[in-house]
Amino acid sequence: MDRKDTQAFEATICHFQRIAKENRFAENASIAHDTDQCLVCRPDRCAGDPFTVYVDIIARCLPVRRPRLDPDLVAAIAEDAQWAGLSTSFTVQDLKDRRATAMKAFRLWVRNALETGLELLSVHSPTSLSFSLEDARGIPQREAFVEGCIERVMDQILGENST
Repeated sequence: MDRKDTQAFEATICHFQRIAKENRFAENASIAHDTDQCLVCRPDRCAGDPFTVYVDIIARCLPVRRPRLDPDLVAAIAEDAQWAGLSTSFTVQDLKDRRATAMKAFRLWVRNALETGLELLSVHSPTSLSFSLEDARGIPQREAFVEGCIERVMDQILGENST
């Protein structure tokens, strides 16, 4: 990525992390920003695969919105687990201890959050691209990238990795 691409990527990440911190993702299309620097508004400026850029944006925003495990996050994870027919019988400590049932539900929550984020990015601007995590299916590089993002988000929220 050259310097201009890096600046646009960093500006895009900064913009969406601010939105995540303010919990305004649902209204992201109405928040003023430099649309020429925004890689969601200008996917043609993405160095490489726009899908991975969009997923990376959301993956970097999730730990900003949900920086640590707390009872509210556990409740959100349990709600997703219930919808999927998974066990909802886990605690913050179960997640910190990486108990299998809790981690399966946590992975599902992160995956669902990435999917929701992609949906919200698709309506960010008239030029935004529309992606789903299904767009990674059958493309090994994308599948690996999504899995890596899920692991990174989980580690960050668990407090095990700050990058």
